[in-house]
Amino acid sequence: MKKKVLILTGIAAALLIAVIAAALNAVFTVARVEVRFSTCSERGESEAVLMQSELGEYFVGKSSTFLKVEDVRAAVEASYPAFRVVSAEKHLPRTVSLTVEERRETYAFRRENGLFAILDEEGVYLYDSEQNINRRGGENILLEGFALSVPGSGKIAEGSYAEELFAMGRVLTETFGDARANVVSVTLSSEYEMGAYFLLEMREGVTVQIFTPENEPEDKARAALEKYLSLSETEKTYGFFDIIDRIGGGFTVSEHRASL
Repeated sequence: MKKKVLILTGIAAALLIAVIAAALNAVFTVARVEVRFSTCSERGESEAVLMQSELGEYFVGKSSTFLKVEDVRAAVEASYPAFRVVSAEKHLPRTVSLTVEERRETYAFRRENGLFAILDEEGVYLYDSEQNINRRGGENILLEGFALSVPGSGKIAEGSYAEELFAMGRVLTETFGDARANVVSVTLSSEYEMGAYFLLEMREGVTVQIFTPENEPEDKARAALEKYLSLSETEKTYGFFDIIDRIGGGFTVSEHRASL
């Protein structure tokens, strides 16, 4: 008799737990996905509309209690590599809120398969393209002489001098907003007897040589920009100037000159 009572008690408890779980699941179920988009191209606007619809289909009806924010982020960036999730939050019981922005294509380099790998301003790999054409119009900054590789979509490109390149790029972006407006290409060369250097071809025509970029890359980029912005409109259309290390530490900025 005692055993029977225990069994019945256990069944009743299990039923009660099941009822409570069902009730909680009904309350804590995603009913709405709110997305705030920031786009910078017409194609991005179109993808944002599609993404909003797909996110609703994917997450509505799922348990908000057990939903992981990391899963939401991964789902967005896997399907839409040209976007990144800035923030993702659960507003219990029934809402998921996202802030998503379109990545700004900035760099391109030609891969062994002949396609261009397109990177954003942070060096994150977005996709391959047959042409170096930007979704916002025009071309990306062409990278030449770099032995870069891309671990996968959403990952930062790797290779020698990649960190220095992207560090300098951040400085350019801070100053210009869009580095593509002023920089056509960046070439890595090792012809200099003291080491490697970056050759920046500016859109107006002047070339900037930044030697040993592994030393103080961000400070050298700021010095290069200060010199570039000090040039007259005519000087910006031709010639060179250098950023070169001094013996004993630090670096110096050369005068603008017509040729090497």
